[in-house]
Amino acid sequence: MNNNIKEIRERKGMTRKELSEKSGIHYKKITDYENNYIKIENVTIGNLERIAKALECTIDNLIN
Repeated sequence: MNNNIKEIRERKGMTRKELSEKSGIHYKKITDYENNYIKIENVTIGNLERIAKALECTIDNLIN
């Protein structure tokens, strides 16, 4: 699975801090996801849903 969180976030012109605030997920965890310190397949479905909603995309967009 590919992790597209950073690419989509940057395309939307959003900072990690903004994504953190909008999704309610701690900034450090967003950083860990984007840098693959936490593999995308290990991210909870709840957090994927929150990130997708904050980025106005689908979960499929985040992982494909």
